[in-house]
Amino acid sequence: MKTSRKRVVITGMGILSSLADNIAGFRQALLNKECGVQDSTRFSHWFENARAAEILQDIDYAPLDAETVSAMDNAALWAYKVSKDALNAAGLTGDLEETGMIVGVSSAGTEAFLPLFEQRIQDFSLKKAIYSGGFASCCSSVSTLLGLKGGTELVATACTASPNAIGMAFDYIQNGKSKTMLAVGTEPIYLPTFAGFYALNVMHAESCTPFSGTSGMSIGEGAGAIVLEEYEHAVARGATIYGELLSYATSCDAYHETGPDPRANGAVQVMLKAMENAGVTPDQIDYVNVHGTGTEANDRIETLAMKKVFPDAVDLPVSSTKSFFGHNIGAAGIVELIACLVTLPEKKLLPTLNFTVPRPNCDLDYVPNEFREKDINIFMKNNYAFGGNNCCMIVSTRPGTVPVTAYEAKRVAISGMGAVSAIGHTLNEILEHIWSADKSPELTGVKFNGDTLTEAVELLDVLTRTHQFDDLPGATRRLQRAVLPENNVHFKTFQVTALEPRRHLRRFDSRKATRGGTFALIALAEALNNAKHKIKRDGHELGLVMGMSRGPQETTYKYLQSLKPDPRKVRTSEFPGSLMNSIATFCGISEGIKGYTTTLATGQNASLGALTYGYEIIRQQLQPQVLVGGADECFPSMSLYMDAVTEKIQMTSDPREYQVYGKEAKGFVPGEGACMVLLEDLDAAQARGVEICAEIAGYGKSNSISYFDADCADEKSAAMALAIHRALADAGLTARDIDLVCGSSNGTKESSEIEIGAICLAFGEQNPQVPVVNYNASFGFVESCAGLLNLAVLADCIRKQAVPAIPHTQVFCDDRINFVKAPLKMAIRHVLLVGANEGGNYNAFVIRG
Repeated sequence: MKTSRKRVVITGMGILSSLADNIAGFRQALLNKECGVQDSTRFSHWFENARAAEILQDIDYAPLDAETVSAMDNAALWAYKVSKDALNAAGLTGDLEETGMIVGVSSAGTEAFLPLFEQRIQDFSLKKAIYSGGFASCCSSVSTLLGLKGGTELVATACTASPNAIGMAFDYIQNGKSKTMLAVGTEPIYLPTFAGFYALNVMHAESCTPFSGTSGMSIGEGAGAIVLEEYEHAVARGATIYGELLSYATSCDAYHETGPDPRANGAVQVMLKAMENAGVTPDQIDYVNVHGTGTEANDRIETLAMKKVFPDAVDLPVSSTKSFFGHNIGAAGIVELIACLVTLPEKKLLPTLNFTVPRPNCDLDYVPNEFREKDINIFMKNNYAFGGNNCCMIVSTRPGTVPVTAYEAKRVAISGMGAVSAIGHTLNEILEHIWSADKSPELTGVKFNGDTLTEAVELLDVLTRTHQFDDLPGATRRLQRAVLPENNVHFKTFQVTALEPRRHLRRFDSRKATRGGTFALIALAEALNNAKHKIKRDGHELGLVMGMSRGPQETTYKYLQSLKPDPRKVRTSEFPGSLMNSIATFCGISEGIKGYTTTLATGQNASLGALTYGYEIIRQQLQPQVLVGGADECFPSMSLYMDAVTEKIQMTSDPREYQVYGKEAKGFVPGEGACMVLLEDLDAAQARGVEICAEIAGYGKSNSISYFDADCADEKSAAMALAIHRALADAGLTARDIDLVCGSSNGTKESSEIEIGAICLAFGEQNPQVPVVNYNASFGFVESCAGLLNLAVLADCIRKQAVPAIPHTQVFCDDRINFVKAPLKMAIRHVLLVGANEGGNYNAFVIRG
């Protein structure tokens, strides 16, 4: 049966750019043809001819108090400001329990650690590191401050992050998860980003002139937010409607880490797919707001792509708005979309400023220099990113004028799984180890680089002298133990050893492979093999959604260290590899994956967020198959020290001391590895004769609003329980129908208390004796994919109709819960999997055998 897509409209906007900090001022600055690119105030003392579109105005963050502002970085503060403005403009200031938030950003979590690689360690703030040092911390802080409870995600696909975030928010409304969603892009420009682009020699000496004159980009910073709302809901409450989002699509070039495909195949594919999803044809597109960075490669390839998609491309007006406010990286797409929405309804077609003599092969109508009067109904918004990530949105300025499309909702099956961990290099090896409960791996000591140790010792001195440990009893001693180990108490982790990639892979380029990328690629290859799928010339039919926590740590460390002492001599070879989407890029290029591709960096259990996105892609019949996964590498970074200070990490040499749900829990032992699952339409998988691992029957999301309050376990448990109730409702089940519950608590006291409290709230009345398991202590806490690794064990439990015991824990912390203390033989039909990230974002899934 066909399901008509819901109309999704835009009912609120917020903006912060070099041009203005409000919608009215932004519109007027555009109409005045103002250019925000000028000599940089922050980077000129490092770089010659440093030009940027910077946010220099004083920003009012009322009603936030000074203490809260000091704990947040600009990525979070800017996201808060524009989100609040967008919600106010939409008239949504009451109960936001159903409203979720998707944020797009490229270099989040950077500001707190700037003092370390800008050689001003005396300015380091422990409070800012705790509350803003995580990549997804802006999601947690902003959702808390705004009272959003619909769940959050952070998209980290560099320059396509914010349009991809808009697309994910669109999907939430399509699946009925929410009537309203907030999509945000936020991007301060920090030294690592500026230095990387500067060293690549792609910066324009003055201001960018897309498609003409001298090539080169102008970097900029900014933030934007839009409220997406289901059309009937918006009309019923009398909301102002600024436009309708008809569709979106993503793709991957699978070509190069930085350069676009010279044939423009990925850019062509994403435009055609977005139009197909919207049910429109090229002749219906009235205008295209292009990526238009001003670099030679981008402008030439983007022009070629337009010619391949549009038969009458020479007559179609296209323009780049980066000549107004620079390239806003992760926030570029949403800021440019807002620029369109405040001008196009007034029949004002945005020009490409600074246009002079067209460059070779740039021969389209770029609307040079002056606004043009034109009535626009349907327009296209394109963005492209490092790693070959492409994103396209189709938007109408006249909501309700384009017929909605329909799709046949699919049942979503897991048809293949693969994994790498410290206890096995294949999923079968891992499962064999888990069922052999007497086995226990040896932990491997982390080898710290001398520079990191020196930095940590200096930081210890600064934090002690400035009394920043006063609110953390015992913190000084813990950091001393971490920095200057005594009695052989070192950081030890579950590390992958003796791995031989070429035994698992047909193709493997060790020169470009990071440790995390290698794990991901091996797990990916196993998942495809188990699903009997070989990629030939159908790479565009296969998507890839990665969930990341700390990302490519070793590459990032090398890149940041190269900023010292002279950022002009930064190593460009590590710059693209330090991005969160670099592992997805590596896998895509290695295997030729060209379909829907994105990277989420929502922290611990990020791959569960990726699983919800992959589920939507299959359910809505947007792709035949999607790979979903996560990968982590153990690396002795400063974030490891911070976790030691806050008692998250347990420093032990005995893996048996990692006791999840234990009465005397001491924290988690880090692990590394990867897990990948292949999702596809259940009927299609069965038609191929594939053995189905499991079916995703439904999911739910929520988040707590107590990020700044450590003593709110009850509120956080209630928030996780809400995600469970939403998952059960989505699957059409009740708590009585669940045979087994699997948690993915990292094992810290707080994490376990929240998870146990949620299970009691959700099952206490109807199914209080439901068995509960968690296998993180088997392979160490592999942050991004802990939930997926547990899911792999659950699929095996369903197949065997048996359940292994929770490893290591002997004395449990709560006698209300029926923890699985010994192997069970039992009938298993429906399993509930729950997971949380460190900032209070919760996912729950109903898995059907």
